[in-house]
Amino acid sequence: MRTPSTFLLLLAAHLLHAQTWELVTPVKTRSDLAAVHLHSPTDAITIDRTLGYVLRTSDAGDSWDRMPFNMIDVPRCLVMFDDQRGIIGADIGRFYRTTNNWNSFTTVILNGFGNAGRLSFVNDQLGWAASESGKIARTTDGGATWTLQTSGTTNALVGLYFVNDTLGFASGTGAVLLRTSNGGDTWSPITAPITYNMRAFHFFDAFTGLAVGIGGEIIRTTDAGLTWTQQPSPTTNSLLNLFVRDNLLIAVGNGGVVMRSTNGGDTWSAQVLETNQDLYSAYIDPSGIGLLTGEARVYRTTDHGATWTAVQIGTFHTKLTKVSFGTDQLGAAAGWQTMGGLENGVVRTTDGGRHWANATTGSATWGGIHLRADGVGWLGGGVGANRSTSNYFATSTNHPGPNVAIRSTWAFSASTAIVGGGYVNGGCYRTTNGGSTWQQVLTGGNIYDIWFVNDQLGFCGGQGGGLARTTDGGITWEWLTSPTNSDIHSLFFLNDTLGYFAGNGGARTTDGGDTWTLLPELPQFTMSIFFTDPDTGYAVQYSGYVLRTTDGGDSWDEVVPAPFDVGMNDAQLVDGALLAVGDHGDVFRAALGCPTTPHIPAVLQSGNTLCTAYRPTIQWYLNGEPLPTATWPCITATEPGTYTVVVTDALGCTSAPSAPVQVVITDVETPTTAAPLLYPNPGTGTYQLRFAEVRPRLLQLHDLQGRLLLQQRSTGPSTLLTLEHLPAGLYVLSAEGEGWGMRVVKE
Repeated sequence: MRTPSTFLLLLAAHLLHAQTWELVTPVKTRSDLAAVHLHSPTDAITIDRTLGYVLRTSDAGDSWDRMPFNMIDVPRCLVMFDDQRGIIGADIGRFYRTTNNWNSFTTVILNGFGNAGRLSFVNDQLGWAASESGKIARTTDGGATWTLQTSGTTNALVGLYFVNDTLGFASGTGAVLLRTSNGGDTWSPITAPITYNMRAFHFFDAFTGLAVGIGGEIIRTTDAGLTWTQQPSPTTNSLLNLFVRDNLLIAVGNGGVVMRSTNGGDTWSAQVLETNQDLYSAYIDPSGIGLLTGEARVYRTTDHGATWTAVQIGTFHTKLTKVSFGTDQLGAAAGWQTMGGLENGVVRTTDGGRHWANATTGSATWGGIHLRADGVGWLGGGVGANRSTSNYFATSTNHPGPNVAIRSTWAFSASTAIVGGGYVNGGCYRTTNGGSTWQQVLTGGNIYDIWFVNDQLGFCGGQGGGLARTTDGGITWEWLTSPTNSDIHSLFFLNDTLGYFAGNGGARTTDGGDTWTLLPELPQFTMSIFFTDPDTGYAVQYSGYVLRTTDGGDSWDEVVPAPFDVGMNDAQLVDGALLAVGDHGDVFRAALGCPTTPHIPAVLQSGNTLCTAYRPTIQWYLNGEPLPTATWPCITATEPGTYTVVVTDALGCTSAPSAPVQVVITDVETPTTAAPLLYPNPGTGTYQLRFAEVRPRLLQLHDLQGRLLLQQRSTGPSTLLTLEHLPAGLYVLSAEGEGWGMRVVKE
């Protein structure tokens, strides 16, 4: 828990930099989130080994900040010693180290080590690293320096675990299994009953341990790893990593497999989250809230890994060039494969830009997009590729196109649209039959943007300062005298006389485009310009900083600083927030005012632990009354009732109350016995219970109002729980005197 003084400092920092960009698409389809570590129920770190980033969350994975650096030497494995200090093993023998939770880092290179495969530390000073070239190295100073050891193999080492300062294990491709009893000074091969290589180990004490690996294999030892026996496994999918807390074990791997044990690995259950998505790492806080990361995915649990929900699904890694909103909630952005992106694609939002998902639009190099309030829109791309939609790009229809690289579009209706582009056959093209045929209506130029004031009056602009106007809905066009020969990236008109353009600088017209006055304070590479009234306007620059004018464009002041290492290509003001799209599939959001509809905060519940995202001001309520000291992201509910939370952001915008959360207090003590394994859960009425300890026990089932519905005695290692006589709903199961409790869902 943060101290009050720390909270005041954080609040001051938030108010000082109230208007900042939030990256709302941190995870891409190309992301490989190789490791995750939770500091608390809400705070965590993960690494993206494909894109070379460290990501940090403070709301249990709902959103992530990309830390302000790109690790050119790809990060591969992560160890955190506490909530501030950690180390990452990367390519070419490089190790990254932080003392401030990855706000910054230092590096050290161990020559000849190769690409790191695994890290294992027994404390914050003594640790080992294994590489894909068969090397093992030891550090005694927290990773500041490293010494190579002799492993005896050149096979890629993919597993590493030290039980203590002397006993350790390493595994490699080709079913290599190594053991050391002297801190790695010497390593000896072990003959084990395995076909494939092991990927992760855990020891419960100096003698008892297990390992999981390729092909779903599980092996166990009870003699400090001298001999191993094979254990039945519920999967043949390869297991890549293992998380252990007391008797709870979570193994994850290829094909979306998640295995779980609540009795120290004696028995396992398995589920597949998504068959086409590999999973790499899991970490569960003692509260029961945890995260699981993998290929373009982040999942979250609130029940110690019994169930998982996707909270981040990767969006296209593409150079987003244009964004358009039909309403304050529904919008889409178009992108293409280039140095700023590895894929072609369109992403869309249904919640005002807070979350984005991939849209199915084919693989053309998309360059322009436009949406109307009624859901009609048009999409354009390379070599005349174009599609139309009537539902905000939830679905779209392909059309043959004009032979031009389309960079901008404008939709009038489901049948009539204008597209503009260039390089070859540059100019504007118009369709009146839903894209079946196109007529060139403006010849020449390389058109980057189109803006229509109404269905008749419109403008287009582009390369070399080219400007044109139409007064008949795009049937005919006239070239205007431009005040610049610099590219025009953005056009905006408030009415039929007052308008602006921006690019390498910008200009204003007060007579409908007949004459233009340059605006010398607008910077080069301004990618988007828009106004809310004749005095107040915004300009977004390629590097990401935002300027505001309150005198119609004569002078400009910075209101949002640039994030690190981004390229923004277009932006729009949506319900009090700037939405900007750019390179690498990045979508950024910056709140400039309070939204029309207040935000509703989310609440995570794990037993009696309730958490919400960190904000400068948080207030929890019980049965509608404020709890005087409950002003932190996570609280422990000590009284039964209905809990809600209200948060206030850095701009002073107060949220609506969260959805109510009902808490049942069963008046049990701190768990003295591990919770049993319950399956299936959810179920339809009959459940199997497996216990970690065999003893007589009295099972009790309560409803959400705390009423006792069922008592059942059990004496063996397992029992059946029959709830067929109860209606569908949520119940709480416990055992008298054992202190554990679990939710039971009947469908």
